[in-house]
Amino acid sequence: MASSALVFDDNTSVADLANFISRAKTVEDDAALLMARGAALAVYVPVLVPADLGQGEYTILAMRVHRLAQPAELTRSYSLASMQDRLARMTDGSVEFSLPPVQENPRWAGISVPVSGWIDSGAIADDVLRSAAQTGIDAVAKALPENPGKPVVAQIRQRIWSSPIAGAEHELPMGAAFAMQALGFLAPGSESRVFRNGSWVRISNGRGHVVLRRSSLLG
Repeated sequence: MASSALVFDDNTSVADLANFISRAKTVEDDAALLMARGAALAVYVPVLVPADLGQGEYTILAMRVHRLAQPAELTRSYSLASMQDRLARMTDGSVEFSLPPVQENPRWAGISVPVSGWIDSGAIADDVLRSAAQTGIDAVAKALPENPGKPVVAQIRQRIWSSPIAGAEHELPMGAAFAMQALGFLAPGSESRVFRNGSWVRISNGRGHVVLRRSSLLG
């Protein structure tokens, strides 16, 4: 396989990627980080990223793992729009994804998320996360002035999504709940696991993962 393409395991994997990228673009029209190691492709997208270094309490990323039919080794970032364009060009039944010609270099993509060493800290109900996400969505909508500029929107989102989930057993920001909800990782009556690794936190279930860390500690 040429380094300019990835071959997925099946059409379901392609459809999952397309859905993930589409959802991510509605949250933050930024880029995706693709990390292929053997037959596994991890795709990271930003949900909450400080506009500038030192601004904002959290950086929150969402991630899904997709299966490849042919092993690959790469770490590259591409705009979500260019990935959508490439996915749209794929014919029905095709599992070969041609990588976009232009790479991106978003600052958040340089963050090293731990691969191992995670400690299971217990479960949290998806319904709790869904409720917290809706509370945050309502709060953001209420706080936004008419015709706000991008800096104002970013400031309000950081303030509200960095607030803790009220009444939750685990210390998590509302932005983590929003990420799980917005990317389609929650299911009624189900639960997700909370893992910790030093200052990192990960919320995981069979539909996806959200990883976060206080921005002041990022390096």
